[in-house]
Amino acid sequence: MSGRKPEPTRYAHLVRSVSRLAEESPFWERVLEELRRSRRRRRVVNVEKLNRVTKPNERVLVLGKLLGTGKLRHPLTVIAFDFSETSYRKVMEAGGKPMYLDQFITSGGGKPDVSGIRLIG
Repeated sequence: MSGRKPEPTRYAHLVRSVSRLAEESPFWERVLEELRRSRRRRRVVNVEKLNRVTKPNERVLVLGKLLGTGKLRHPLTVIAFDFSETSYRKVMEAGGKPMYLDQFITSGGGKPDVSGIRLIG
């Protein structure tokens, strides 16, 4: 057995997909770095933070899990590693579009357009 810590099973497929993209872009290198964090060190972001740091109709990628504390008062396209049920619902109710990272990657035909996306985490 090697001395390397195994990758989290839940994100193993994402790590493979993002690794290919990271070869060509610093944006995806940063996302990959967050995916490789240990479960204990993974980031969580509340909806309230998105409300404070974003403008209507922005596209953001949450580098971790989005939780539902707070209110979202404007529509956003939110891409995240994971969502709580409440946060997913709140993004929808605000007129936004929640997307899981794997959905975003596949929707771009394997090479999604990241222009204008802000990283939040």
